[in-house]
Amino acid sequence: MRHDEVMAITPLDRFLEYQMHLLKDSGQPRPFAAWRQDLITAALSAWFFGGLVLDTNAHAREWAEGFFTWWHLAFYTGFLATAAWIAYLMYRAHRGDGRTGKAAVPHGYGPAVIGAPLFIVSGLGDMLWHQLLGVEESLDILFSPSHLGLAVGGILVVLAPWLSAWRRAGLGAEPEPVSPFVRFAAPALSLGFAFGAVVLFLGYLVAFAQTPLETALALRGPEFASFPVAAIMFTTVAVLALVLIVTGRFGVPPGFFTVAFAYPAIMAAASEGFANDGYAWLFLASGAWADFLTWLVRPDLRRRRDLITFAAGWAVPVWAAYFIVTGGATGIWPAPEIGLGAPIVAALVGTAFMLVVQPDRGGSVSAESSEPSPFDDVMARAKAMTRNRGGDTG
Repeated sequence: MRHDEVMAITPLDRFLEYQMHLLKDSGQPRPFAAWRQDLITAALSAWFFGGLVLDTNAHAREWAEGFFTWWHLAFYTGFLATAAWIAYLMYRAHRGDGRTGKAAVPHGYGPAVIGAPLFIVSGLGDMLWHQLLGVEESLDILFSPSHLGLAVGGILVVLAPWLSAWRRAGLGAEPEPVSPFVRFAAPALSLGFAFGAVVLFLGYLVAFAQTPLETALALRGPEFASFPVAAIMFTTVAVLALVLIVTGRFGVPPGFFTVAFAYPAIMAAASEGFANDGYAWLFLASGAWADFLTWLVRPDLRRRRDLITFAAGWAVPVWAAYFIVTGGATGIWPAPEIGLGAPIVAALVGTAFMLVVQPDRGGSVSAESSEPSPFDDVMARAKAMTRNRGGDTG
């Protein structure tokens, strides 16, 4: 064949050309995932990270470990199902509107497109790590490079419904005409999965991810250990940061934080082989209490008074209950100074954090919270009663 003749195009050439076409951005506006699609993503993510709960429980109970286990099977098949669903959403956008490249990726799902291949590479690395270097134990599990890659990749995947809602609000898109309870179900679950991963990998800093006996002995043992108190302070800041992130962008319906705290509570229990179920239930209840406080001061949390009310109102009762659960489960009660003072210090630390991160914005109020809060109503009544008493005295 002469060199100047056109070479035959093989099926592989056509395939590669088509792949390059898919990667090229078609320039169309990116679509939004519907609430049903986000909910399916969250449901598959529950399967995915449910496998992580099983794996965490297996490590905590020191079951025979290796790469090929049934809890790893649940974990990796859950990932494949979630990744396949996200790929299907992009395929639908391509087939329906001819979108290619970034234009085919729904808003909020971009990080998942990056996270999925990172997870696959980390999973292969984890398999080789186990085969060559053995299975990690204790804190080694939380710092293994392959595990960190799996964590980051997995979080990017399961955060898609939350980031989808975030982008919709940030771009000012019209919310879908469904109940807020329905619309925020997937974002709440999604945020809970990510928070649960934080609870797992920073469990040594999370008060609920310990056992009551460990906490009691650390506070009243022969030698006082400060880790339970330090964990209380860190957990307080972590929870309040989560609340600020949510309420800074959305006016969420009641029950949002209860749903968002469900998976972290399960993860905290799994990290100790479910030997700390009292703490897990308290963790979940603290989410319900956050819902109540959010309803009480409304979801803005813009005013200094609201920030102080929320920080103190969440920290004091939750950590007082924490010490009650600890003493009730073990019969070992903390010193009165710690039992009474630590919740107050946590409230002060939380208040300082809230005021620094979210300073008073004066009259800045979002459209979703135009009506006065129950707390405002109580304060107005109290002021009116004070004025009336002053008038009667005069």
